[in-house]
Amino acid sequence: MGNAQASKRNARDKSRDASLRNADRVYDDLRSQILTLRLDPGAALDESRIVQEMGTSRTPVREAVIRLVSEGLLRRDGRQIRVSSFEVSQLRAFFEGMTLMSRAIHRMAAARRSPGQLKVIHDKLVAFEKEAAQRDEVRISEANLAFHKAIAEAADSLFIQRAYQDLLVESLRLARQCFAADEDQESAQREHLARIIVDHKEIYKAIERRDVEDADRLASRHSLLFRERLSRQILGPSAQAASMSLTD
Repeated sequence: MGNAQASKRNARDKSRDASLRNADRVYDDLRSQILTLRLDPGAALDESRIVQEMGTSRTPVREAVIRLVSEGLLRRDGRQIRVSSFEVSQLRAFFEGMTLMSRAIHRMAAARRSPGQLKVIHDKLVAFEKEAAQRDEVRISEANLAFHKAIAEAADSLFIQRAYQDLLVESLRLARQCFAADEDQESAQREHLARIIVDHKEIYKAIERRDVEDADRLASRHSLLFRERLSRQILGPSAQAASMSLTD
């Protein structure tokens, strides 16, 4: 009797592990599709199609959807699940939140980071530079996210960290829009990436020497770099951008 019960437990455990692996696989695939804009903002999610394409059951799909809703990449619309959209009218609020959260996170990281956390930040900095050289925009965006999440971890402030990471995830899709809009402007991408790398190195050095004020200043500058690039891509030429300032 004991052996039979143990066998059933083992079978249940294996089934649960397989379900979790499938949920992770579905999550990774859907997240990639959202961040690379293969799933259009506002598009309704077809659960049956996902089940078929992924060769899995509905349970892992629903678990993946719950995670993506919690991250803000999907939203509930009545009985439907839709890809979250982002309107131009939201940009000012987004950058206000991003700049304030970023400044707070960088100040606290400079004051509180441990030697181990500093090493992780440096490792993520190096990883970003390697991805930038490979020119894969998705991997570049993910490496950039990892660098900033490492700084957030070093800030050691759970609730501010959560708010900041929500903004970072949203910034991934906005960054992808920049890449997509610049597909024929390789020199502009290369220049922008070079400026990001310079900022990352200076941010790391400020955190390394525990310079709270400089970390704050550099966080503001880094946010401005992203804001200006996004403004050019979404709002169009400078004349149009001037009439639709993100900071007014």
